[in-house]
Amino acid sequence: MITAAARPPVPRPFRRIPPPYVLGARWLASCNSRPEVTTTLWTRGDVAEVRVGVRFGIIRIHDRRLGNAALGQLQGVVDIVGPVGPVILNDTQRCVEFFVACTPTTTWDMRDSQLLDCGERGERRVVIKCPPPGKRPSTGRRWLVEPDGGQALTQPASLATALRHARRILRVGGYAP
Repeated sequence: MITAAARPPVPRPFRRIPPPYVLGARWLASCNSRPEVTTTLWTRGDVAEVRVGVRFGIIRIHDRRLGNAALGQLQGVVDIVGPVGPVILNDTQRCVEFFVACTPTTTWDMRDSQLLDCGERGERRVVIKCPPPGKRPSTGRRWLVEPDGGQALTQPASLATALRHARRILRVGGYAP
């Protein structure tokens, strides 16, 4: 009995998957009308303006300590509330900025914070200055949670709950935001 020799497997071309921060940078840059300008700025290590309201809104927590505590609360229950979206620490203004899922009808009424924009509202164009994903910028803005290309965004209701818990924890520790 003659048997055919087994053929060696044909190698498939190697497909390199970019790191998550590269996918996140592409996603953020696509919010602008000229994404190539945004990616050029980031390649140089500069901060780039990204349009808010296209794919996400921003909730700015005016107290950096409260914002960091809220982020810790969210990360502690990520299996319950879902993923935490990108978060920027703004050292210049001493605040924390959360990228949130929202619609033009989303409202926000929590003290020590504000909703920057959620959708088109007339001619107003709101932007956020984003440091380059995957790099440590020299400016006063840095990622606490980098965009990863999965387009995960923090849910405003989850952030509100985390803020209430963080406020209580900080108050017990002697800090009153």
